[in-house]
Amino acid sequence: MDALLQLLVNGVALGSVYSLVALGFIIVYSATSVVNFAAGQFVMLSAFFGVMTILNLKLAPALAYPLAIAGMAVFGVIFYVAIHLPLQKRPVVSVIIGTVAAGIVMQNAALLIWGPLPSRIPSLFGDANVSIGSSVVTVHALATIGITLVLIVLLYLLLYRTSAGRAMRAIAQDVEAARMMGLPVTLWLGFAWILAAVFSAFAGLLVAPMWFADVNMGDPIALKAFAATVIGGFGSVPGAIAGGLLVGLVEILGASYISSTYKDLLSFGFMILFLLVRPQGIFGERISERG
Repeated sequence: MDALLQLLVNGVALGSVYSLVALGFIIVYSATSVVNFAAGQFVMLSAFFGVMTILNLKLAPALAYPLAIAGMAVFGVIFYVAIHLPLQKRPVVSVIIGTVAAGIVMQNAALLIWGPLPSRIPSLFGDANVSIGSSVVTVHALATIGITLVLIVLLYLLLYRTSAGRAMRAIAQDVEAARMMGLPVTLWLGFAWILAAVFSAFAGLLVAPMWFADVNMGDPIALKAFAATVIGGFGSVPGAIAGGLLVGLVEILGASYISSTYKDLLSFGFMILFLLVRPQGIFGERISERG
């Protein structure tokens, strides 16, 4: 029972990271109808921004982490201006291919800048552990869960309690109608990319102390986050959260009680099961095409 409690905490912590990346998928998809296949490289770049600010520049984590998040927000603007804006008048598939190509460029650029060797960045919360009964869990895992909860609440307040959220939801429903209503669509679409980049930044900086910062780390995380969006329901914010937690728990519990060799098989097998039994996902709903 004690080992199970520790595994559950670790599974929820890992699932929280997947949820953050899945929310980045949903934010961009809801606003633009584009699936950002560079999401994994967003996470990878966030981790290396942590490497740069903490290990290379020797900044204190309390300063380095916010600086890395701000750097990703700026990168979100650059990505929007360089990739999405030039292609937005073309078919959606062109933008999707653009994100794939951009992801490849980002990965190779990171390889040139930081090299192939993995790096480990220290947690903002140190290496402390907390005893829960006779189980021992890391403060970082608990902080990952707590930070994710805070970000989810802030996202909810932004989307449903502010004029900015109303504008973003209006654009998600119908871009042309939003333009005719006088909404600055270009500005709010850019904000959606910034928001997705910030969520990826938190995901990258939270997962890097658990694993290593590596140029290849982004793809497995993005694939698990994509599976989470399918399980939860593509286009659903609650679905992204629930799907991420489920994938994290399946991965950790499966690796512990079955075999770590099959953890990916279990995660994606779970996704395939949902596609067969409930293809719209847990919270899925029909989303109309937008012109």
